[in-house]
Amino acid sequence: MKQLLPTLCFAALVACTPAEITKTEHALNHAQQQRDIEAQANALKTLSGYDSATWQAIYQETQLAFALLLDAKTAYESADIVTAQIKAAQSKSINNSLQADNLLRALSTDYPLTELIDVLVKLHTQASQEKMTLHGFFNQPPSKWNIIEVNEKLSLINAHIQAIKKQIEAIPEDNRDKLAYQTVLAEARAQINLLGKQESVLLRNLQQQLSKRHAEQFVRLHHTVTEQLNNFEERVVASMIRQDQNKLIEKMQHQSELLYNIDLMLKQTGSARHAEFEPFYLAYIQLLNKSKDYREYAQKGKAALTLLKRADVPNNYYQQYKTLASTPLTLSNDFLMFARSQHESKFLYRKH
Repeated sequence: MKQLLPTLCFAALVACTPAEITKTEHALNHAQQQRDIEAQANALKTLSGYDSATWQAIYQETQLAFALLLDAKTAYESADIVTAQIKAAQSKSINNSLQADNLLRALSTDYPLTELIDVLVKLHTQASQEKMTLHGFFNQPPSKWNIIEVNEKLSLINAHIQAIKKQIEAIPEDNRDKLAYQTVLAEARAQINLLGKQESVLLRNLQQQLSKRHAEQFVRLHHTVTEQLNNFEERVVASMIRQDQNKLIEKMQHQSELLYNIDLMLKQTGSARHAEFEPFYLAYIQLLNKSKDYREYAQKGKAALTLLKRADVPNNYYQQYKTLASTPLTLSNDFLMFARSQHESKFLYRKH
């Protein structure tokens, strides 16, 4: 038995004849040409067993790529497209196999999810945040607001909202049940909500400031008109208050133009905040502008004054805005890696 063991060991060492080694090397070369990672791994396993110094490193590298590919396939079969994309791309970066290509090509149909992630990531870049920031408007009265600037910023907020909605609509219904899609869609809807709240908080702050500064002047004007109509004809009342009303119109010209432009912009951009903002704008204009029918002005002015006063509710809108504006994107790094990987393979696998 002691003589048999060395014999068996010697037999194992010489099991691979030069002809068999050459055959295996040819098989490896063919597998590499065919980009068949599984066949490459099998051939390298044999060669590494024969000559570890020459083949062990490439064998281990190929085994790693193959293991990543198997993980990617398992993830794909479980509808975990994020892990599948990341693992398949990692495998391809090590070994440019046909199997990795085929899987990445199948995953390319999920590019609409990447486009949605892109929109969310772009929203939170420093450049985008600086363009949209509304901080300055909370630190100065509406009479100092730059109308063009505030319109540009609110238009940009609504443009981002519409861009997110557009990408949501582009996602096929069949894919929305996948966990990855549910996660990104939830984040997208949360970002729409955050943007809407930022706009809403600024508009409420504007209404609060205008109510605080001008409500009493409107109350006095409305009271004067109402009282004088009890004593004089309407044409006489009109001549009596014309001078005071003209002064008020001139004094509040900037604010009325500000309200008009914001209301128009909200309507044109399809902002959901238009419906809550327009009643205040109409009430403000109704109380400010000259009336053709002062009896109607006196009657409808009561409701307008009530709406105007209601806006002056103690509230720290600026603190609310700062909290909303500082809320980060909550997508994990895996989703960002998924999107980057899809971009890298975009032109290889997508049909244009």
